[in-house]
Amino acid sequence: MPANEEPFARIPGNSAFLVHEDSVAVASDLADQLARVRVEIWDAAPDGPAGDGFRAIGEVASASFESGRIQLVNLMREPAGDEYALTSPGPCRVRVWAGPQEEDAQE
Repeated sequence: MPANEEPFARIPGNSAFLVHEDSVAVASDLADQLARVRVEIWDAAPDGPAGDGFRAIGEVASASFESGRIQLVNLMREPAGDEYALTSPGPCRVRVWAGPQEEDAQE
């Protein structure tokens, strides 16, 4: 994530993610709730996700990752998952899909 900026404040109203300086910021309609996130790395463009209720968010974007690695971070910019190795720093094509929202009775 960019060091001194709030990337979520710069996401256009017609989009749900922003590619910027070695990062992809994803916005959510959820407020103060946990969201499950899955990262998939493919060598070629995959089909859309299987299952009902998934929808593409925004347009496909191109991104490069200078380190050749990616990692999820939360709003506090702390690691929020495993780090993944890419086959090259890019450019990579980024696509975001959203699935149906489900309530978790344990939350």
